[in-house]
Amino acid sequence: MELADFSPPQINLILRAASLELEIYDAIMLVKRLGPDVREGKRRQFNYIGRLLRNVQPELMENLIQATKDGDHAKLHALSGQRTQTIVNEEEIQEEEDEEEETDIEEEAHPKYIELADRWFQGLINKNSSITNEVYSVQDVDFDRQELRKLVRRVQTMQGRTVDDSAADSEAALRGARKSLSRFLRSLAKQTLMV
Repeated sequence: MELADFSPPQINLILRAASLELEIYDAIMLVKRLGPDVREGKRRQFNYIGRLLRNVQPELMENLIQATKDGDHAKLHALSGQRTQTIVNEEEIQEEEDEEEETDIEEEAHPKYIELADRWFQGLINKNSSITNEVYSVQDVDFDRQELRKLVRRVQTMQGRTVDDSAADSEAALRGARKSLSRFLRSLAKQTLMV
């Protein structure tokens, strides 16, 4: 539960320092997106995260969490065995995180959930009503439907902007919006196929 209180770059740093998998990051990001009205869904998601963290060294995790709370980057890097960086740029961490996730996702041997998420992605962006109904009717997994609508709208809005003006900023924003939606759908598809 303490991990979910941190920002995505901080969570990424902790998980990398503990050599944990992308699956745990996705699970934590999903619980962060759940609204306050989804208490039972949050409880089940935290239980799932707990199962994923069973093999983690408790002392290491406690030290990493405490170092992050204290803002002690030197201790974080010492715990992870990395060199100390004098400047930690949050945008660089986010870009690095996105690149690592793309690589990890491509290397994973779960093409079924990736194919499902990609099909959902295309259907939602292209306003295919049957796929939209399929995604929003998923019952086995609690997910924030409002967050999903927001992510879809953001991609659709950004696509409209890049047609109007092809500035580098709008293309970067579109890439970021597409990655966020893709990450959300892959996490949802993975959990759906696990149930």
